[in-house]
Amino acid sequence: MYWTNKFNEFNKKYWDGKLTKIPVKVRDLSAERAEGLYHYPDEEEGTESYIEIDKKLTHYQKLNILLHEMCHHAVEVFYEERPYHNHGKEWKEEMKRVGFIGKIHSGRGRYKTRNY
Repeated sequence: MYWTNKFNEFNKKYWDGKLTKIPVKVRDLSAERAEGLYHYPDEEEGTESYIEIDKKLTHYQKLNILLHEMCHHAVEVFYEERPYHNHGKEWKEEMKRVGFIGKIHSGRGRYKTRNY
């Protein structure tokens, strides 16, 4: 519940509350070799979007990964299509807009150098 509330807080701050609300789950992502995952909805399987964050990260890193994954969600919501490359131009623009600086790439997510 805490991380879903953080999602709502970031949604309001960075997207004026316009993102579709989705659940955020924290679990061990070692098997996936990921720090966070954005799960796209699948109409054929009847699944909804959600975000997962690796439980082994520090609180600060989890905040950053949440925002990283929310940028994926924003691209899907605002461009109304799944981008060919999940870390493409639109996603990079969202990452910069919400405050990530430096070279933006798929592994960039743990550290945000501007304040929330």
